[in-house]
Amino acid sequence: MVTDQVSRVDNQTAVFRLAEEQESRADLALRQEVKFVVSRDDVSTIRKLLESNGRRLVYNEPVSTVRSIYFDDIGMTACRANLGGVGHRRKVRLRWYDSLVPKKNVFFEIKWRKNRITGKHRIPLEVQGSLSGVPYRQIVDDLVGVLPSAHVADLLESNEPVVIVEYKREHFAARDSALRVTLDYDLVFYDQTGKQCISSSFPQPMHDTVIVEGKTSPGGEQDVKDFLYPLRPRISAFSKYVHACNLLGLVSM
Repeated sequence: MVTDQVSRVDNQTAVFRLAEEQESRADLALRQEVKFVVSRDDVSTIRKLLESNGRRLVYNEPVSTVRSIYFDDIGMTACRANLGGVGHRRKVRLRWYDSLVPKKNVFFEIKWRKNRITGKHRIPLEVQGSLSGVPYRQIVDDLVGVLPSAHVADLLESNEPVVIVEYKREHFAARDSALRVTLDYDLVFYDQTGKQCISSSFPQPMHDTVIVEGKTSPGGEQDVKDFLYPLRPRISAFSKYVHACNLLGLVSM
């Protein structure tokens, strides 16, 4: 059911409402993510292997451009929790696909981790108009007005825009199981600290890094390794958010 709740910030109408179709994906609720960092030169080889061992998934485009605004607090608690290896932690972000600035469809996400197990609360939203030029203050206040109450506290604790993470993503799936694998490359980061609204100025690329990520049920690490056979890359911890903060000089790794 669409929520027609409207809030006013600086006499402006709210820009978000809940999407009519609320996704229910079991694979987001509880899973294990297995990541491998490989060379940029290996993208073609990895792509052919994933197409051979599985099947390509196409959602909007064969190659999606993913963009996410990551929110944190002034002390960068979420980022530092990752750097410190804290077992229980969360990240708050606003994600959209295939446009420089969010258009109609966006997703508010809270990604959580409990040791080796991860999950994601994903709330589909519709943008009323455009977010171009909308102050971050209004974006946060409007999200508070439309999100389910269970997720508002996480946003209020992490309501400072820190960075936009952008990358190309290709999706693949095993033919006979629920295993999904993504191929991410052409990473670009945009500093949002101190910005009044969404900014794509001064991009900082990280083009030499490619991430292959298997998303499987808990305990399915070997399934991911088998899917990538005969390649045997080494499992690596890699947070795009943390690497963005490091490259932009916001934290040190």
